[in-house]
Amino acid sequence: MERFQHTANLLTVVQTCRRQGRSVIDFFAQALLADSINSQSRPSLLPQF
Repeated sequence: MERFQHTANLLTVVQTCRRQGRSVIDFFAQALLADSINSQSRPSLLPQF
C-alpha cells in the first residue's frame, strides 16, 4: 500500500507543476540538487504571491 502512496505523491507533484506551467523535470532536478547538498532552499509547489 505504501508504494501506491509514493506513486500518488509523485503524480500530484507532476500535476501541480503542469497546472502552474512549470517544468516537471526542472522541479525534480532542483529538488534532487537541494537534497544532495542538504540545502534549506528546496523548491516549493506553493504559489508565490
